Amino acid sequence: MTGLNESKLEKRMRFLFETTKWIWKKPTKTTWAYMQPHAGQVTICLPPDKDDDYLLRYIFHELIHFALPGELQALGAIEEDIIIRTLEPRLIKHVTDHRTIHRWWIKRLR
Repeated sequence: MTGLNESKLEKRMRFLFETTKWIWKKPTKTTWAYMQPHAGQVTICLPPDKDDDYLLRYIFHELIHFALPGELQALGAIEEDIIIRTLEPRLIKHVTDHRTIHRWWIKRLR
């Protein structure tokens, strides 16, 4: 992620979030959570009845996949570990440290 810090990644994710049509679905017995891009829209399935920051963390996880497809695919099998252990925590800290940004995301998730 040369030159791409938490602030730039958050802005890239915000742009994608605002310019993409999102279709929200509830989980089924066989699918718990996923994000599926298709033809200019994204279907996202998130677990119900979780607090705002849990949902924020999950949506960030999925948006990181969406925002960094080439960079992450190059990592192969360790892609999920990098997201979970490095990118998610740094991004969540950045957002929660900045109230205005945090409020923006929480408002959009509701």
